[in-house]
Amino acid sequence: MRANTAWLLVLLDTEHLLLPLADAAQGLVTPLQGRITFLGEDWQAMTADRAGKLRGKTGRIFPEAGWINNLDIDENITLAVRHQTRRAAGDITGDAEALARQFGLPGLPLGKMDRLRRQDLQKAACVRALLGDPLLIIAEDPTRHVYADILAPLVNAFFAARQRGAAVLWTTSNPKVFEDPGLRPTARSKMAGSQLHAVEAEPGTESVGRAQPNSSPSPPGRGN
Repeated sequence: MRANTAWLLVLLDTEHLLLPLADAAQGLVTPLQGRITFLGEDWQAMTADRAGKLRGKTGRIFPEAGWINNLDIDENITLAVRHQTRRAAGDITGDAEALARQFGLPGLPLGKMDRLRRQDLQKAACVRALLGDPLLIIAEDPTRHVYADILAPLVNAFFAARQRGAAVLWTTSNPKVFEDPGLRPTARSKMAGSQLHAVEAEPGTESVGRAQPNSSPSPPGRGN
């Protein structure tokens, strides 16, 4: 995704749902051609420590949530930010509670994950991805199962993120989401084979680059 493509919406067909676009955007897989940069740095040229630090500036909504089972839901939501920053725990919790309310939750969810409805778990996943003001937000089919409930607050959150300079990569397998005129992404693209092809873009926006990852491993801790 080019630096001036602030919000890229990608439609995946059923044959390419497992292409690791999100993994590639976080530098977890190596492209066969070209390079993938974040904040001007090539993922493949970074040390492991540097790459880990920069991944702390990203947020991700996994297609199957990716929760850590032995942690409570509030611990899952705040874990990455608590690990990556020195902010007071109370401040982090306060931000998480505010985000949770934006998504229609009464507050920061507590307790084990099996206590929450699927819809509320997906909302909690959005809170986790947005917490800490990440500079890259990766959303993998974020409206699946909860389209009506989650679309408006999610789009509002993405608009706010763009206002503070963040980029958004949103992948979906739902043509209804891809074609929704209310989303107004900077660019829309479709997968053809293992390449991205631009469908439309805002005036003055460069075309979307092509990435061809050579494998599709899941990052550690990713749920299935």
